Amino acid sequence: MTIKENRWANAYADFVLSFRWPIIILLLIASIVGAIFIPDMDVRNDPDTLLPETNRYVATNLYAEKNFGMGNLMVFALKVKEGDIWQPWFINKIQDIHNKLEALPHSRPANFIDIAAQKIKYMGTDENGLVFKRLIPTEGISDDPEIAKEQLAFLREGVKTNPVMAPMLVSMWDKDGNRCAYEDYDKDSCIAKAAYVIADYTDDVKEMYLPWVREVRSMMDEYAQDERIELLVAGEPYFLAWMLADLVDHWWLFAISIAIVIAVLWLEFRDWRGAAFPLIGVGMTIAMTLGLMGFTAFKLTTMMVLTPMLLLAIGIGHSVQVTRRFLLEHGQRGDCMQAAREAIRHTIVPATLSIVTDMVGFATLASVDISFYKDYAYFGVFGMLTLLLTTTTLIPLLLTVFPPSQESCKTMESHGWETGVGGFLTRLISGPGKWVPIGVVLLVFVGSTYYTNLMNWKGIPEDGVKLAVEGDYMPGVEKGINYARAAFKGNSPTWKDLVQLNEIMPGVISVSIPIRGKVENLPGCIDDYFPESIYDVEDRTEKLQLCQKYKTEMSCWDSEACGPQGVFNDVELHTDMEKMETWMRNHEFIGYTGSYTQYVRLVNMLLTAEPGEPTKLSDLAVPNKDYLLAINPDDDRSPNEIVQMYNGLLEAMTSAGDMDSFVNTETWNEGVILGFINTMDPVETHQVTMDIQQYIEDHKNDPGFAKVNFGLRNADKSGDTNALATDGPEYVRPGIGGFLGATEATREVAMDNWLLSPMQTALAIFIIAALMFRSVLVSGLLTVTLLITLFAQYGLGGYFTAVENWSGNLAFHLLVTLSIAMGLGVDYGIYMVSRLREEMLATGGNWMTALRNTQNTTGSAVIVSIVVLLGSFIPLVGTTLANTWGLAVYIGSALFIDVFTALMLLPLMVYLFKPKYVFGNH
Repeated sequence: MTIKENRWANAYADFVLSFRWPIIILLLIASIVGAIFIPDMDVRNDPDTLLPETNRYVATNLYAEKNFGMGNLMVFALKVKEGDIWQPWFINKIQDIHNKLEALPHSRPANFIDIAAQKIKYMGTDENGLVFKRLIPTEGISDDPEIAKEQLAFLREGVKTNPVMAPMLVSMWDKDGNRCAYEDYDKDSCIAKAAYVIADYTDDVKEMYLPWVREVRSMMDEYAQDERIELLVAGEPYFLAWMLADLVDHWWLFAISIAIVIAVLWLEFRDWRGAAFPLIGVGMTIAMTLGLMGFTAFKLTTMMVLTPMLLLAIGIGHSVQVTRRFLLEHGQRGDCMQAAREAIRHTIVPATLSIVTDMVGFATLASVDISFYKDYAYFGVFGMLTLLLTTTTLIPLLLTVFPPSQESCKTMESHGWETGVGGFLTRLISGPGKWVPIGVVLLVFVGSTYYTNLMNWKGIPEDGVKLAVEGDYMPGVEKGINYARAAFKGNSPTWKDLVQLNEIMPGVISVSIPIRGKVENLPGCIDDYFPESIYDVEDRTEKLQLCQKYKTEMSCWDSEACGPQGVFNDVELHTDMEKMETWMRNHEFIGYTGSYTQYVRLVNMLLTAEPGEPTKLSDLAVPNKDYLLAINPDDDRSPNEIVQMYNGLLEAMTSAGDMDSFVNTETWNEGVILGFINTMDPVETHQVTMDIQQYIEDHKNDPGFAKVNFGLRNADKSGDTNALATDGPEYVRPGIGGFLGATEATREVAMDNWLLSPMQTALAIFIIAALMFRSVLVSGLLTVTLLITLFAQYGLGGYFTAVENWSGNLAFHLLVTLSIAMGLGVDYGIYMVSRLREEMLATGGNWMTALRNTQNTTGSAVIVSIVVLLGSFIPLVGTTLANTWGLAVYIGSALFIDVFTALMLLPLMVYLFKPKYVFGNH
């Protein structure tokens, strides 16, 4: 490079050396201020804050959680090892767990589902009508054997005769070891072997995950000591909170990572300054970045641990380059100020180029409407920007304050491994061995093409047309998510508990289908009531017509004259809901379902039975016209009036809040169908989502469903009345809620961004590099290496999909690695191209000498950077967390390929295409 071409680099070096002490002091103050705000970081794992609220599934999930709860469910399952659960000690243990879970902060006691819960009662009849009683006394099963026997018999009968809730209270097994079907819970051949406590918590628990989950784990440890039972725990709040605790508990892995970095730096430089100053500089960047996270109060996830790890790895890479240059210059000149000037002057240009492209890799993530993508973008850009000051600038300044001896610096030229590796790489790509990097790239392409099923390379699947419409040109790469495996590795106890729980409990993740009446309730008539003559009308059809007439004229509703409002007072809706739940229970991937309709059916079964006679399961039905006429062809009762009577009885006999998780008892115009899905396989969860939506589509014009809207289509209810609510090219199917809805939302987001986001990154890097190098050809060569890396990552995702390792499939939380790895990977290429240019100028155009010198210096520094990178990723792969493991695997493998292409393929392409930026006039 000529002096003229580096005018700004020379000026920068002179400036920072002139003001070295103010710069050092300012960076120290900024680091201390950042460290002060680190404790204010808000780290949580909340799917509701990760995904865009405008997504129909996210909006539906938030709506269901706000109006009905049941969005933060945790399950404690106790399985008895011998006998059945109808034993005093076991029932009392269940009640004790219930009480402790209810006492945890931010619990919703009214939504708890277990035999000790307030809302779960014995439902029967006596000579006075319906009887609702608690299943077990508040003080627990008595110590008196005779009293205990009566209490247990009552409890057992209450569970067996309540087919609505029984599957969510206990797990029944037959003599052959098979789980009893829903309709067989009342049979004596089914033995109760396990019981559950399903606890619900508000969103406020997310703000105190760490202390909250510590209490939960303490309970688990206490009850697990009882050798008579097997304890299994799962659920969204427990999973998400334990991810944070697991990361905190493995703090020592970060210490190991730092120790490895120190060891590598010591072996490289054999000087305490070379080991300490890079860590000091990178430590300042990390402190300032984490401090900014705390100061801004962003809601972060455990995956944000990648940011300081990347800053460490990439910062050390830049540190090695500038430290090596300083020590080499000092060994030759013996003047630390001049060595610092040369080190800054020669490294600031490639450092700026590489850091700017790193920032581009992060910045493009901000265009994606996912909160932690934006977090990566904002804090990644900030952290990378500070590296210019804390590494390329600060380290030479510190070396002028604490200068090494000239003799010790001369040993930098005698690293045998560097000249050996540099000579080997030079000979390899300069002779017949040049086909090695080409062959490796071809193997990467062939393997990735196979595993990605690129353009249906294996053959068009049955739903190939659908995939093409979605733009899934790599159907071999699953974009859906298995949230549990995305959270924890397959060998973790937390995941194993969930697998066992799925074998016991009918469903492990929730689905909620909100249902809202299309007609809003009118205010009650206060001053002017409907005419009294309406009471004299006996014909139901005529009376209904008059009610609608007065309703239109007076814009109010007289419930005394015309009955209560709300679509849940309509028997046709309950009939359609009954049919839908029957279909759902028969679906291979759906276990238990529940809704307010189930209570209507149960009351009908209880009241239909003659006093003193047992109830019949055939009467567990909605009292619609078909049901009534099948029993008595002359029955002329109004099904709607029967349903309204049942609603009144249930409202009177239950406690406040008991029904709120299924229906809004204030308006009777909105409710929810709650179900549990017995699979977490991303392919199967997508299928069941599509099946539920298709059922709604097939039956949306049925008599009852024609009166309601399902879910949401956007962030609010406006989708109910605009063009989206009708069939046509712009029609959008309504979303569903629950964890199944969150799962499908992640797939939709991934489908929107799996190709677009990294392509935007590649384009941005191409433009930035072309402007910086003033060479489209050099920029193109760098972009080629990045696209090779990108396709290899897609291939890796396809491989994990092929082996069904759902901790590694390319779901939305791992797609972020594509852009980040591309931005970071171009660093090595920039340093190599810049050094090749410098050496070509210094050697008068001698390619072989320039290449060998570049490989000996910059190339070896790149190798050192990779070793540091591996050490930095130890905390990410050493915990039981699958999401951080996935981040490390994808970025680590990508940077391995980047190093390979930078050291072997890129110099080969530079020699073949001879860009003027490097070769000039030679």
